[in-house]
Amino acid sequence: MLTTQQVARILGAETPGEVRTRQRYLAQLRFRGQGPRFVKHGRLILYRESAIEDWLKAGETNCTRQVNQ
Repeated sequence: MLTTQQVARILGAETPGEVRTRQRYLAQLRFRGQGPRFVKHGRLILYRESAIEDWLKAGETNCTRQVNQ
């Protein structure tokens, strides 16, 4: 299980400020139901490594433009 700080580092955060920014981003995604699946243990938010991998894979694309269907 990974903490939000560890996930922030996976997402590329290097400095403490970047870690906090990415942690806030993860909090926004949780609120909107758009982020990776998580487990809440009291006030502690934990992520399974597989949930992070699945979430990142789901966001993969090979094109930056939207295709209308």
